Amino acid sequence: MTSSRKKRALFFKSLMSVILMLLAGKAWAESYIVKDGVPMAEIVISSEPCRSVVFAARELQTYIKKITGAELPIFPPFVLGDEVGSRLSQKYPPDLKRMPVKIYVGASWHTDRLGVVDDGLEWGAYRIISGKDWLVLLGRDTNFTPMGIWGRDREHMYQGAQEEWEKAIGDHHWVNPMRNIWLNYSEDMGMWAYDQKGTINAVCGFLRGLGVRWYMPGELGEIVPERQTIAIPDIDATVVPEVKIRDLNWAKFEITAPEARDQVLWAMRLGANLPFGYRGAHGQSNVTKSPENYEKHPDWYALYSGRRNTDSHTPNPCLSSESLFNEQLEYIRFLFDMFGVPAVCVAPTDGFTTICQCDQCRGKDTPERGRQGLLSDYVWEYTDRIARKMYMTHPDKLILGCAYSTYWLPPENIDEFSPNLAIHLVNTRRRYDIGDEALQEQRAAVKKWAQLTGNKIINYMNDGGGKNAPRLFAEDLKAYKGLLMGEEIYGPYKRRILADPGFTHLPFYVAARLWWDTDLDIDELLAEYYGQYYGPAAAEMEAFINYYEREQKNLRGINAASAIQQALDLFAKAEASVDPESIFGKRVALFTVGLEDMKKWYETIKDGRHNPPVYKLAHVSGEIKLDGKLDEEFWRDLPGDLKELHTGGEVEHKTRFKIGIKDNYLYFGVKCEDLPGEKINIAKVERHDDSALWHGDVVEFLIETPGHSYYQIAVNPAAMICDLDRGQGISFNWGSLAEVAASVNEQEGYWTIELKAPFTDSEQDPLHEIAGPVPSVDNPWYFNICRQRVRDGGNEMSAFAPNTSGEKGFHNILYFGELAP
Repeated sequence: MTSSRKKRALFFKSLMSVILMLLAGKAWAESYIVKDGVPMAEIVISSEPCRSVVFAARELQTYIKKITGAELPIFPPFVLGDEVGSRLSQKYPPDLKRMPVKIYVGASWHTDRLGVVDDGLEWGAYRIISGKDWLVLLGRDTNFTPMGIWGRDREHMYQGAQEEWEKAIGDHHWVNPMRNIWLNYSEDMGMWAYDQKGTINAVCGFLRGLGVRWYMPGELGEIVPERQTIAIPDIDATVVPEVKIRDLNWAKFEITAPEARDQVLWAMRLGANLPFGYRGAHGQSNVTKSPENYEKHPDWYALYSGRRNTDSHTPNPCLSSESLFNEQLEYIRFLFDMFGVPAVCVAPTDGFTTICQCDQCRGKDTPERGRQGLLSDYVWEYTDRIARKMYMTHPDKLILGCAYSTYWLPPENIDEFSPNLAIHLVNTRRRYDIGDEALQEQRAAVKKWAQLTGNKIINYMNDGGGKNAPRLFAEDLKAYKGLLMGEEIYGPYKRRILADPGFTHLPFYVAARLWWDTDLDIDELLAEYYGQYYGPAAAEMEAFINYYEREQKNLRGINAASAIQQALDLFAKAEASVDPESIFGKRVALFTVGLEDMKKWYETIKDGRHNPPVYKLAHVSGEIKLDGKLDEEFWRDLPGDLKELHTGGEVEHKTRFKIGIKDNYLYFGVKCEDLPGEKINIAKVERHDDSALWHGDVVEFLIETPGHSYYQIAVNPAAMICDLDRGQGISFNWGSLAEVAASVNEQEGYWTIELKAPFTDSEQDPLHEIAGPVPSVDNPWYFNICRQRVRDGGNEMSAFAPNTSGEKGFHNILYFGELAP
């Protein structure tokens, strides 16, 4: 830039400021990118560009053509030494006329000559700067190259890479966290997810300033204005994201389906990023979850009822074990040195809700703090110890903890964490059913975490953060302004494709925009969205989405008929206001798939439940040893009785049960009668949630709470479990955390089950435990208990609430109170 140029260099944290400058139309006189549909500029990149720069150049070329019809040439036309670049770049005849205006995309000797460099452009930040006949769109770009031992594909992951790994770790039995890193590479796009892509952000920021919008994956989600002329804007801006790590976890690079590619492109266009090495969840299991360690190091695992917890699919740790502590330190050092990762997660295994009962651990839990703080002091004291040890040898690396489930609240026994400790804070998105007092407590906890970590918080949402809740996303991000280092949204998907995109795209779009600028006006943002995206149906869709977001809790459960009907009526108005064959009509129609389950549920509950049988819970007095034998006094009588599933008649092989309650646990005892001396059919099951379970005898517990319909827990005579959340179709992601034991007596002809299932009135962790208040007259639960007896001569199916009418749903009220049966 020359000194005679009278122009202020502006530093923008606000992306909206850049967009407003570009839309305002201030431009260099007689300097155009396209004029009257004729190209006046060329795109110039380095002769040896990064992969992301080649992609960014093509992105700019594509959208300028969509806007104006004019195609800008890219120079150089052939990228030397870069196979991907040569495949993506166009080749032009050598005598092609060069254009007077240059758009420099990414760093090159041209941008160096102009003094435009990527200094300070961290975490995807970018610059847009112009001169009389040039425009620079630049961010920091790097080609990611994996280090150490990593899987090249699925076959190599299980063979070559695993063999190398086992040699490298010697006598240890650790999991290689890079074994499946190949899933983050796209051959189709020629990029790694971990490539730095600052220049793509610059290009998309420029296009957004021209009016382009990407509201949803795919062309159906695009808004592309049409214009014949685009002038070179008079601009000098640097845009820095407020949230550094911005991850849409369901946007998977390796999947080649068109829908999946659209998801990845959408995430990139929204400015999402995932720096290498920051993902992490339950990292301790990479050390503890191996049969060899169960046998060699039983002291690593929690002691429950005199036995070490080595027979669980998620074995809980004993955090007082110095041997485990030292093993984890050695593993972390190995990862830092071999892979160069910036951070390692050390969080306990999933489902860690009960403290070890050994003498060293006993008394370290804090039940007075409630479920979310039960293990906080215990877990975070261990985590901080790990971090302090690693800070001595690797001060430039981070240790990642995970605030989750029973250790979600900040610890009270630590005033300040080690400076290298950061946290994944799980599911901080509030819901409309949370009261003001609970909301303030939640936000106070987040601020306390920020104080402990120095604002090194990565907000992790393993449930997508709430379906169709754009205002909640915005309100929470604004409330946590300046406190978050990152956000990682593990959105709902089916077969690795974003599920119900009509419902789910808007909150993710809002979050992505606010990651860059939390000061954006949410009302203006949504007004633009409804107007551009739904056209003539804008007002009706806004009314429907606002109602759906506000009434989400009331749209679930057994009393939801009225709320569902109103939601369906609002949507019907939106459908009627638009031509179904238009692009606006097709966008509205995306909601119909997501509404199918709601419609089915409405048909089930709209007429209420007629005289359902009532079962009264019993207090559990004394202790129950879960051994499957039902030999405690509490189980002396089993009043519940199963009938034939379809007729309601008697069955040859009786099943009786009893249900009790103690604290926040339901206790189920079931006795399944059979033929004396006959072999019980126990399907061969190798793991938790193995659907082979249903090839043999099974008892199922179907549970619907006032806010959730429904949970399914299936248990076989070997005490193997499948637990599912049927409120999400057939989702094995949910875990009941139930403890179960079974006993088989083939000689006398019966088998028995004892099951202890926790429940909570908190929805902070939707992937674990039964969510619901204590069953009562005012808040009844619905349930069913079913049994299948599988034999070659035919199966016998029985249930406490037989399906004699062919209706769906459960018809037994489960409650605790004085309501007479």
